[in-house]
Amino acid sequence: MKEKILITSATGKTGFETTKQLLKDGYPTRILVRSRNAKALELEKLGAEISIGNLTNANELNSALKNITRVYYCHPFVPHLLQNTKLFIQCAKENNIEAIVNMGQWLAEFDDQRSVHTNDIKASYIEYEQSGLNVIQFIPGFFADNTFFVTEFAIQLGLMPLPFGKGKNPPISNEDLGLVIASLLKNPQPYIGQRLRPTGPKSLSSQEMASIFSKVVGRKVRYIYIPEWMFLKAAFMFAKDFGLDEFAISQIRHYMKEYQANKFDIGGATNIVKAVTGKDPDDFETIVKNYVNNSPYKKRNLFNWFLAMKKFMILPLQPVPNVKALEKYNQ
Repeated sequence: MKEKILITSATGKTGFETTKQLLKDGYPTRILVRSRNAKALELEKLGAEISIGNLTNANELNSALKNITRVYYCHPFVPHLLQNTKLFIQCAKENNIEAIVNMGQWLAEFDDQRSVHTNDIKASYIEYEQSGLNVIQFIPGFFADNTFFVTEFAIQLGLMPLPFGKGKNPPISNEDLGLVIASLLKNPQPYIGQRLRPTGPKSLSSQEMASIFSKVVGRKVRYIYIPEWMFLKAAFMFAKDFGLDEFAISQIRHYMKEYQANKFDIGGATNIVKAVTGKDPDDFETIVKNYVNNSPYKKRNLFNWFLAMKKFMILPLQPVPNVKALEKYNQ
């Protein structure tokens, strides 16, 4: 029989895709979620077993880990990652978990990071190393998905306003991330103890990404660099739409600085996706087509143009967020 696998944060970007892939491949899969939301119910219909619980509760963790062999541990984008990871490690040891794929982060490979989330990830690696557990550290960089906050503006207005500066990034799709994680969970042994950084096939500048958007949407799309104050205005204005809170915005603020410093391009593109799955990673054009085709804004007409223009014009009028207040999360 195939090993039973637990996926945490199963309704997130990588957990959702990983669960779908495992179920497609016939693996019994349990998902640890905080509620039976729409995405959890979608996975349940595909065959997933739902376990309701929280990563901060030992009893709920132990219940989710019962009769589980392997785990994808992905801490959500909330505070106290290190504290919660220590609890998970304790529970994983008590339940004799055979192998763990842990969601790490590329930026945790660098010193002098200001993000508390990144520094907690870096510290968690030591906890795993000292635990005696079999762990694969999965350390992706900047997801392609993070570029698509501006899809509406790109399609309707021909603008791609982002705070990327002159940095480059080899963007990777959520689907490829899920495919790699699922492959590692199915066959972890060759990769135990490694840190794996999956990427897309090629590093791209913002101008190159804008050119690809132009090709896909059939109109000229121009990249516009926006400074931090404008980015923060946008982050708070669209926070509800994209599931962001003050903590997430406080961390993303520092990730944007690292992007501008070209940290996500250091090391260039890797062959991890191909090596682990046998599949070439999706290129950015393929990813953009997928997002545009599934976007509620894909139809260009006067009404959609007006809605996009209204948002774009309102944005500069938003209050400037208090940076000092945001930095309380990183102290």
